Order: sequence, then structure tokens, then C-alpha cells
Amino acid sequence: MGKKLIISLACVSALFLTSCLRLETIIRLKKNGAVTTRLVYVIAPEMVDFGRSFGSDEPWPLPLTEKDFKQQALRVGGVVVVRYRTHKLADGSERIDVKIVADSFEDISNYLALDFDIERQGERGSLIFTLPDVDDYEKADTERREILDAFAEKSTFRFSFKPPAKPISVLPGEIDGRTASFEISLWELLYNKAPKTWEVHW
Repeated sequence: MGKKLIISLACVSALFLTSCLRLETIIRLKKNGAVTTRLVYVIAPEMVDFGRSFGSDEPWPLPLTEKDFKQQALRVGGVVVVRYRTHKLADGSERIDVKIVADSFEDISNYLALDFDIERQGERGSLIFTLPDVDDYEKADTERREILDAFAEKSTFRFSFKPPAKPISVLPGEIDGRTASFEISLWELLYNKAPKTWEVHW
């Protein structure tokens, strides 16, 4: 392994060890079936720069630029990106705030590449979100896994859902007014320690 590559790997390792990610997905289902989604990322500045250095066509796991979000909308159809904002926070982190409007829950599910199942009967209904499984993470190289673990333990994903009527139950998570929500860490996802499903009934 060349000296430059060793230095590069050391820099990437330090980047993950000192960084964190907070991602919130807020989904609102309207009575007519349309869906409004707000994605809010809070990312350490070095992680944002690292991700953007790849460009839109490279294998960075999260869309970051307005172009990224709009290209995804063109690929799946039925989705429009209506707002894209970035804001520098006091600690140097960057917040990326995106609003997306979809014609249906199927369209937003395709856009986010997440497994949502919606059932509606009159004013009542349910949402079942099946969380993704991560295959073979525990079989990965120990050193690399330890580096990612340090990043994953500090990174969180929060999901919020606003159905057409007030939610009556959520598992797991909590209800605040008309919003059901729950939060997990990236570490829980990587080790498949997160709940298999998230259910909201209204």
C-alpha cells in the first residue's frame, strides 16, 4: 500500500471519528392521498465537504446538493422538489432542509427507497414502515467497523408521520398532538438492533 493511500485512509478514519449525522424525515399524508415530505440533515462540515467532493454521480450514500435531489425526482417520477435550503449552524455544522411533494405514498416510497405500507379505510388507516436490514456488517474488517461504529453511535435518524387524522397508537415511539415519531441510531441499523417495523394507526 502506497504512502499516499495510507495517509488518505487515515484522514477518512479521523473524519468519521469526529463527525456525526442527524437526519429527520417528516412525512405528512393528506386526505386526498398526496404526500408532503421534509428532509432535514444536520451534518458536520467536514462530512459535507467530503461528500460533495465526489459529485452527484459518485457513491456517496446521501444526496446533498439540490441537483442530487432533483435528479432523483426525475428518475422516479410523481415527485417534485419544491424547496432546498442550506444553513450554517453556530457549531459549524450545516443543515440541509428539503421539501418534497409527491402524488402518492408509493411515489415518496420509491423516491426515498424505503418500504412503506399504507392502508386506509374511511377516516382510519395505518402505516407500516419496514426498516432496512444491513447484511454482513458484522463480518466486515474489524478495524473498519470500529471506525464506522464511532461515527454510527453519534448519528441518529428520526422519523415523524402526520396522518390525515390524529394518530391513536404508535409502536415504537411517541405521539405529540397529530404527529407520531420515533428515533434510532445508525449503530442500531448497522447491527440490526433497530425494530423490524414501525407502525402508526389513526
